[in-house]
Amino acid sequence: MPSVKTLIDHLKDEGTPLAIARLYWLSDLSDEEFARVAQAWLTLSPSRRRAIISHLVDISEENTEVDFGRVFRMALSDPDPEVRAMAIDGLWYEDHDLHLMRRFFELFEQDPAPEVRARAAIGLGRYFYNACIMEQIPLSAVQPAIEALRQAFYNPEEPLEVRRRALEALGNTLEPDLPQMIERAYMDPDERMRISAVFAMGRTGEARWTPYVMEALRSPSPAVRYEAVVAAGEIGIRQAVPLLERLIQEGDAEIQEAAIWALGEIGGPRAREILTGIAQGEDEDLAMLAEEALEELELLEGGETLMPLLELDLEAEEEEAEDWLMEWEREHLGLEELEGEEEKEDPDQEDRDHEQRNRR
Repeated sequence: MPSVKTLIDHLKDEGTPLAIARLYWLSDLSDEEFARVAQAWLTLSPSRRRAIISHLVDISEENTEVDFGRVFRMALSDPDPEVRAMAIDGLWYEDHDLHLMRRFFELFEQDPAPEVRARAAIGLGRYFYNACIMEQIPLSAVQPAIEALRQAFYNPEEPLEVRRRALEALGNTLEPDLPQMIERAYMDPDERMRISAVFAMGRTGEARWTPYVMEALRSPSPAVRYEAVVAAGEIGIRQAVPLLERLIQEGDAEIQEAAIWALGEIGGPRAREILTGIAQGEDEDLAMLAEEALEELELLEGGETLMPLLELDLEAEEEEAEDWLMEWEREHLGLEELEGEEEKEDPDQEDRDHEQRNRR
């Protein structure tokens, strides 16, 4: 990699378009290199910073070998809300780092920009999935965030984008009132909220939503149909197979891709027949997608899995999560009795809490 000075000079040269190849240099920066980039970052114009982060998000989605994590985390504190929002998008692969989860929660609760709060809700949804569905991180680590998003959804004063993204994130939870929240959103006059309702239906994976999804598959809105296609695949709705075949034939590229994926998730003889026909067809792009879906179908019907068992230190994470939950309850709920109990049980707890906050 060329010198970091060369990189920074290029970033600062705002009269010259950004060279995508040079942006790869921002991957895996050393401590010293990152410090120099961070020092120069706010000397760049907001438009330049937006362009850089936007390109880094695109690169990271296409190339999993790059690591722009330090840059994205730095950008979470950028004074420009668009940069902060895109930085959250760039951290799409993070779903176990509890420190980052708390940063997302902080942004959701405190950021003045609705678009940032909405993106933070999406980021929190990944942690909800790992806690509530996969049980790979402690539930106590995400419980305060779940409650905050619930309150946001029910609050009519919240911006629509925040409310709908909160619902989408909550689709990854097992909240007892989630069905009522989804039904309420599905009846909303605003199509965007209805789209989020269908999204959340799919995330639950529950067959109870089959009538709603089947109805949404016939919606005149392409956006609603797209989410319904994905939901049909996530729930595994066999009745949807004929409609999915018809949607593939209609030719909307995004819906075609989603429908082919959904057939691979649903499975069954007819889905296999449709996918085999597409895989043998003349459209090379659709054929490749169909082959991938057939491979997934084989795995599902054969009872196999490509997911390795994760070796996680859940006991250590549980302790960390409980400590943070206690701290959050003190700050937000004013549990003075709880603090008194802590002092009786462990007089050194306050010092440890202070050190833990500093580490964060």
